[in-house]
Amino acid sequence: MKFRRLPVVLVASTLTLLFSSMFFAPRTSSAMPEFAQATGLQCSACHTQVPLLNAYGRYVQRTGYAAIERAALDKTFPLWLDEEMNYDSTAGKGTGTPQYDFGNLAVHAVGYAAPDITYHVQQWITQGSQSGGLDTAWVAYAPAFAPDMHLFAGKILNPAPSPYSQTSDIDGPAASSTVVGEHDWGATYNNRWGTRLAYVSQTLDVEAGYYLSSDDLNGLTDFSPGDKSFQWKVALAQAKSPLEVGIFGSTGTIPVSTGNDIYQSQAGYVQLDAGKNYRPGVLVIYQRQTDSNPGTAPNGNPYIGASSWGSSAEIFESLFNGNALLSYRRDLNNAGITGGLTNGNAVNFAFNVPIPKFPYLHGYVEANLGGNSSLSGQSGGPEWKGMLWLALPIVLHP
Repeated sequence: MKFRRLPVVLVASTLTLLFSSMFFAPRTSSAMPEFAQATGLQCSACHTQVPLLNAYGRYVQRTGYAAIERAALDKTFPLWLDEEMNYDSTAGKGTGTPQYDFGNLAVHAVGYAAPDITYHVQQWITQGSQSGGLDTAWVAYAPAFAPDMHLFAGKILNPAPSPYSQTSDIDGPAASSTVVGEHDWGATYNNRWGTRLAYVSQTLDVEAGYYLSSDDLNGLTDFSPGDKSFQWKVALAQAKSPLEVGIFGSTGTIPVSTGNDIYQSQAGYVQLDAGKNYRPGVLVIYQRQTDSNPGTAPNGNPYIGASSWGSSAEIFESLFNGNALLSYRRDLNNAGITGGLTNGNAVNFAFNVPIPKFPYLHGYVEANLGGNSSLSGQSGGPEWKGMLWLALPIVLHP
């Protein structure tokens, strides 16, 4: 395989598709090629619509892929590439960002490093047409300390509902993305350096972890003042049940212009997978937050402690024998005294692109219908976004 030609092949093979289907296609990502090749299963075994996970896919995610036998994964080559091609109707026009962005190429490594140790690394080669950063880099050990215990270390996911990291929406649920003064709660749920312990049984998922920087490799040894948090989740979750119910939260500190902000959150969620016979799927999340010291107000005076909340409610419908997913989502975020109430409404459509030579090609379209702010009184929208996502396994032939 000629590695230097891969980016050209990826862009050339999808350029026509992007322009011809941008306004018809939805946003989806494909399953990890290694998993499909190792198990012989379709992407639908783990995904409602790639990358949105179903109950079994969430079980695989929680176990750090230990649910897949090592003998099966060892038969595949551990590296694969993915290319994202994006469109945003509000970009360009003097914003400094292009409406069409082809510069998102990443390399992944996934598999078993030892009999009980799994790993996943994702490095962006280019991201937003700039030099890319390190997205993911973890190892997981099971059984750690006891059966059904999984110990994660590295740049890892947070203990939060799976759609925070694996969603078929171009812009995911914003319940935990309230901006309170100088604290952006959304950054709390980025991949961050830390360690997490997860107890994953047939019916229960209990996770807790301590998290530091979200920087690249330099964040591994960055113990300077920054965002540090303890995060947790408890959920009733079964690999064979489409219904998952849980609570999650965080306690942490982050530097602001007036010192340190000590923050806390508690949240609950319900997730029901879309099923056969047009049974709709549902995702509902509600989070309450407190910030002891949100920073400095626009008038120069320090904010007092603030309470805030955010919510997301979404309904999904699987179409065309599971080859597409249509959803409507409404987000509400109340930043209290630091920002008032904002809302947003979005329709997303994700689909599998039926090209036999590219089985891991997915499309996504989002219509952001706009919302308004109780402080500014401004409303916006509609805003159109589109994405094509292509995963390309690297296959070595003798």
